[in-house]
Amino acid sequence: MTNRDKLIMEAEKNNFFTDFMSYLKYLEKQPIKMTATGNISISSITALLDSFRQREVFKNYEKFGWKIRNEYEIEFLSQIKIIAETMKATFKRKGKIKISKNGLGYLHNLDPLIQYLNMVLFYWDRVNWEYFCHSREIKGMSVVAILQKNRNIIWEVFSKHEPEWIDFKSFCNGLHNVFELGKFYPHKEYDEYSYRLDIKYSLFKKNLVRLGCVEIKEIKNKNGIKMISKFRVTPLGQFMFVKAQNSCV
Repeated sequence: MTNRDKLIMEAEKNNFFTDFMSYLKYLEKQPIKMTATGNISISSITALLDSFRQREVFKNYEKFGWKIRNEYEIEFLSQIKIIAETMKATFKRKGKIKISKNGLGYLHNLDPLIQYLNMVLFYWDRVNWEYFCHSREIKGMSVVAILQKNRNIIWEVFSKHEPEWIDFKSFCNGLHNVFELGKFYPHKEYDEYSYRLDIKYSLFKKNLVRLGCVEIKEIKNKNGIKMISKFRVTPLGQFMFVKAQNSCV
């Protein structure tokens, strides 16, 4: 088995990528209905459920007897929808989301690794990460925006790392110093936890972990909240971080 074959296998194991492909395959068969505000309708969300691997949120709603009221309660679905739109794989017309010629070409003319590569690069380079994660903000500039603006610096560090575990707190301290994040967190004792939380969600949980580029270990802090203790770059992540530095999507 070649290294490329191994990377394809890893991409196909990633739940987010698999659900992204399922979303486009669903659109190939029929359009998705939208609400008056442009969100995916509840009826369409219900119809999509069976094809998704990421089912934890649905299980939680079922467990507590809650009803899904809008698209934003299924965050990964909103993320998928926006990436597909940004790639011009889908378009909106007359209250429906439809697959485009670009989308059909993406589905049928590219192998899984190139499909995965395009999906990730479009998210990193063309989608505003703040859609999915809010963070501290001063005068219109946020921590998430700084991380996205300087992503290639972070990718370069990751691309040079051996697949070894990295201490998360030390990594966050490095970002704090290099990108001068102290102005966002003036109360040091309280905010040392806050900036790690912002990095945890914007850069890791809703990005690199979700996309399969890093794996993490977590421990509970004294308040019973799970925090990342360490992480390491996956082979798929190593591939992506190198590619991302030369991308022009």
